[in-house]
Amino acid sequence: MSRDIFLVLLLLSSVVSNTEDDVINEDDPDDEVVTDEEIADHLYDPPLEPQVVETVIPPQEKVIERVMSTPNLTEEEITSQVMPERFRCDTCHILVYTLGNAFKEQESSLPARKMVKGLDTISVMEIVEDSCAEEKYAGHVIHEIDGVAQICGPAFPDRKINGLTLGRGPWKRRYRGYCGALLEDYEEEEIYKLYRSGNLFTELCIKKDCKDVLSVTPEVVDFKAFSRVEL
Repeated sequence: MSRDIFLVLLLLSSVVSNTEDDVINEDDPDDEVVTDEEIADHLYDPPLEPQVVETVIPPQEKVIERVMSTPNLTEEEITSQVMPERFRCDTCHILVYTLGNAFKEQESSLPARKMVKGLDTISVMEIVEDSCAEEKYAGHVIHEIDGVAQICGPAFPDRKINGLTLGRGPWKRRYRGYCGALLEDYEEEEIYKLYRSGNLFTELCIKKDCKDVLSVTPEVVDFKAFSRVEL
């Protein structure tokens, strides 16, 4: 009896030992168990080579430093009630730009048969008188270009504004005063004739405040193409 019990215990011990030595490999459908020998073989596998990850660093953006300052004006140019001398040629440019565009727009509404004679006296007088209004200076500012203070705005499409400007203050009032003083020597019909002949800028500006600055009429105020109408 004792011998039979001993044999049963020995058999059970052998079964438990074999079960603990077997490791199930769930990732391998063709091999249900992994033996101790297989595990030992993997202990001596060569180590994996390290992976090199390349990190691309974008080039650092170039930083451009710009020093911006308000236009350099003298004390007289800041406080004076009249247009400073160095801005008078530009101001005359604005005036001719204003007159020319107003005449051109009004003429565009005339029937072809009336273009030879042009605008009537009342229309001409209204345009000339209105050209000196302070709002006609609107959109123009004082801006420093290459170290030189100039007027920029619609009358100067080639001058790009990039930086600080001066637009407030007495500039509109100065424009009105300059315009009135310049036109007081001319009759309204005379101004219109100069426009239609293509000599408005030459007469008002080049012969006066632009004499030592410009020798030809800038394209933006050259209204000769619009004033000479052939029917």
